[in-house]
Amino acid sequence: NLVNDISELSLIESGAVQLHFDRLLLRSLVNEVFTGLAPRSQQQQVQLHNEVSEEMHVVADRRRLEQILTNLVDNAIKFNKPQGEVVVSAATKDDVIEINVRDTGVGIAPEHLSRVFERFYRVDKARSRELGGTGLGLAIVKHLTRAHGGDAELRSEYGQGCEFIIKLPKRNFPVTVSL
Repeated sequence: NLVNDISELSLIESGAVQLHFDRLLLRSLVNEVFTGLAPRSQQQQVQLHNEVSEEMHVVADRRRLEQILTNLVDNAIKFNKPQGEVVVSAATKDDVIEINVRDTGVGIAPEHLSRVFERFYRVDKARSRELGGTGLGLAIVKHLTRAHGGDAELRSEYGQGCEFIIKLPKRNFPVTVSL
């Protein structure tokens, strides 16, 4: 996994990743991500809630957006508490579509917030090793979001969970994008 993630991140950072934009129903994509992560959420006793409206569309690379959402939802499950929740929602604000992945975990202390998207940065090193992962998932999320012309942010209050916000430009389809 580590070799795959390093290779993937190197390709993304070098600009060698080709994005293929399609008009996607976001709610359906979130449901697919939830289905793939259902065994982990059941094992961790974490409920998954899709609050994306039926009509919400996004123009994005399907595989890469699925990768972004999978990384975020997987982390939200891993670092949650038993009987916790993960909620995915989305809204359009001006020319941006904001996708929010919110959890009811322990949150992240303020001194770590600015570094969570760095390669190999782990807030809780012992727990991260115990739960698995390469320490590259959030770096991949940040770079893939930027490749889409967007940005990734984190809001968290220690003890109150996390909210990751993916901001993607609202586009018409078909689209031509040069990276």
